Parts: sequence; structure tokens; C-alpha cells
Amino acid sequence: MEALLSKITHGYNYFMVESRDSRNSGLPLINSSWQVPAIVAIYLLTVLKIGPRFMENRKAYDLKNVIWSYNLFQILANGALFFAEFYLIGIRTDFNYVCQPVDFSPSKTGYEELYMTYAYFLIKIVELTDTLFFVLRKKQSHVTFLHVYHHSIMLTMSYLAVLFVPGGHIYLLGLWNTLVHVVLYQFYNLQLFQSPWAARFKSLLPKMQLAQFVHLAYHFGRPAILGIDCGFPMVWHWLGFSQAFFILIMSLNIYINSFMQKSKKQA
Repeated sequence: MEALLSKITHGYNYFMVESRDSRNSGLPLINSSWQVPAIVAIYLLTVLKIGPRFMENRKAYDLKNVIWSYNLFQILANGALFFAEFYLIGIRTDFNYVCQPVDFSPSKTGYEELYMTYAYFLIKIVELTDTLFFVLRKKQSHVTFLHVYHHSIMLTMSYLAVLFVPGGHIYLLGLWNTLVHVVLYQFYNLQLFQSPWAARFKSLLPKMQLAQFVHLAYHFGRPAILGIDCGFPMVWHWLGFSQAFFILIMSLNIYINSFMQKSKKQA
């Protein structure tokens, strides 16, 4: 038993102390090994069990104004982060799109990458509210496996990214994701008040999302499959590729089924 506890302690120290980026040690939620897993667990329990049971004999809440304000916040937050990331890539003449290592140095650029990765992580926590709104509005059919999986995995991966790879090759994931979310939350607001522009955004979103997943699968898959080593951890290339490819396949399946259902209705 003592040997097992010793191995667990050694593994924890190696994972959470020795292997992590020491520059992030003072950031809230990052220094703890249990807070983020607890947030994910509470999220899953709330949207899958507690929330639906709470709403079972209640009317759907009218949250239009709250949701509009929340969507506006997401548009501004994601938009600000997108332009900050775009600017940083623009001024970096050494950014390598084939394989980019993380800048762990105490330089201005190194800390900018770290703080942008951390800001992205915080946005992923706030985005869990999306699902809570579905539950409170009694739209449980929107709480799909893909929706819940995506929110859970993105929060978990962004937390681990702040710990171990705050920047580098994952940078384009944040760039893509923040841009898509600006359009997504703008669509939500237009749809909320039945704007005629909502239809245009609705047709644009699937194309942007598919383009995002295809490009990210290539972006992470190329160095993973070809074994291109630039100092960026190979395991993260494989994680990025597998997640982008998995969500791409799941999204394609949804879009194809939706298209076939529309075709049947028109026939």
C-alpha cells in the first residue's frame, strides 16, 4: 500500500509540479488539481440530471433579455480574443504554420501567449452556461451528446493547455474557435428576436464549422502523421487531430441527416 501511495504521490508531483509551465502557478483555478474536474462534474450532473428533474413540472423560463446580454458578452469576449491572437500572429515573423513550439520564455510574447490561452480557458468555463439556458427553457432536445461532449472536452483541454502548452501550435485552434463563436452568438441573438438575418447566419455557420474542423484536423494531423518535431509535444498533435477529426465526423453525420430529412419533407 505504501508503495502504491508513493507512486501516486510521485506521479502527481511529476504531472502537476515538474512537467507544468511554472509561469502559470499564480493563475486562479490553474494551481488546483480538483477545481476544474469538479466544475465539469457539476456541469454534467446539472444539465443531465438535476436540471431536467428540476424543470419537470415547471414552465419554461423566459430568459430572452438575459440570453441576449449573455450572447453579447460572448461576442465581445471572443471577438477581442480573436483580434488579440490575430495581431500576435501578425507581428510574429517567426510563426511556423507547419509546427510551432511553445514560447516558455519570460519574454513579452511568451507571456502574451500564456495569458491568451488562459483567457480562452476562462471563456470555456462561461460557455457552459449555454447548456444551462437550454435546460431552463425546456429545450432538452438541444442537450445532445455532441453538445455536452464538446463543452466538456474543450474546457478540459484548455485547462491542460494552460498547464502544459500555453500557445505554440494550438494557437490556430483558438483563432478559429473564437471567430466561429462570434458568428455563432450573433446568430443566437438574431434568432432570439426572429430577425430575417438569422437565416443567412444559419446557412453560414455549418460551412464555417466544417472548414474549422477540416483545417484543424490537417493542422494537427500533418505533424502527427509525418512525425514533424519542432519541440511541440507530439501527444498534443495527436490529441488535436483526433478531437478535430472526431467532431468533424459527428458534425457531418448531423448535417447529412438534417439534409436528408429536409429532402424527404420537400418530396
